[in-house]
Amino acid sequence: MKINEGIRAEEVRFCLLFDSEGVLLYQDLRDRLYGAKGIWSLMRFPKCGLVWLNPRLIPEDIGKPYTTYFTHSVSNQTPKFSTLRRLIRNSILATQLGYTELANVSLQKTLGMVLSWIGPIREMVELGVMFLNGQKRGKLLDVGCGSGAFLVKMKELGWDVVGVEPDRLAVKVAREHFGLSVYEGVLEEVGLPENEFDAITMNHVIEHLYDPIATFKECRRVLKPGGRLVAITPNIESLGARLFGEVWRGWEIPRHLYPFSPSTLQTLAEKAGLKVSHARTAARSARWMYAASYLIRRNGTLPGGSPQELGLRLRLGGLAFQVMEHGPCAFGDVGEELVMVATK
Repeated sequence: MKINEGIRAEEVRFCLLFDSEGVLLYQDLRDRLYGAKGIWSLMRFPKCGLVWLNPRLIPEDIGKPYTTYFTHSVSNQTPKFSTLRRLIRNSILATQLGYTELANVSLQKTLGMVLSWIGPIREMVELGVMFLNGQKRGKLLDVGCGSGAFLVKMKELGWDVVGVEPDRLAVKVAREHFGLSVYEGVLEEVGLPENEFDAITMNHVIEHLYDPIATFKECRRVLKPGGRLVAITPNIESLGARLFGEVWRGWEIPRHLYPFSPSTLQTLAEKAGLKVSHARTAARSARWMYAASYLIRRNGTLPGGSPQELGLRLRLGGLAFQVMEHGPCAFGDVGEELVMVATK
């Protein structure tokens, strides 16, 4: 164990997948988003491509970089054009993902069919429900559910929802503000019943975990036979990662312990006994990731982790970047987000 500017950390020089020593990818990295202390590096094992944080915080100190994190916040702002957004979302969900009750008139069904041909719009709607089909509704577990916003949405869509979240403040919000059933802790420790869930979702969670193989094994245990696990995580082979290098927003040092590529996430799932249906990438967050990474490169930091007011030039740059990234996603692994679907 070493003391890294007041944070206790441990050396991790060996690959989780192949137990072989890695090589240095980036060094002398700091938290550019929330100002946590410490100097960090990223290691990579060339044989499989797995990347990991080194040194990494010991479990007892893992909460220190999260003191100003966003997981327990609740937004009271109404998105712009919320009525139009809901109409578009419901139309596509009804016609493409089996939530037929959301489109009661033929005009709305036609709208959903037409909009589904616009790739970025359809992708945004599909990712918003983690690709879960309404015809297979049942019991849903969201691992790392934060304050429960996703669970609220899926409950409204007819799912029986349960959450797991280690952040005590986030659990408090989920229970008291939204009235949700949420377990406090990590999945492997809360003792959920075997063969309990029809679907499990992990939205930008797997990269935060000390032992993602153990977590995937527990997912497999609590899934029903044929149940589906959907995991979304930043993609280290994305166009943004290649363009911005060590200042890419997706690294999020030191909270992301294992950033993944499509191949390493698939290998991880298979080692846990899951059957990977597909692993693809998506450009949904490309505009935001471009703007965030650009500002980190220009200013050195991005306080709060998210761009606030953007000038017209940066907005247009982000839009152009998303358009440029979306097309190649169908043929390669260049999207900012990695989406893996696996079954028991």
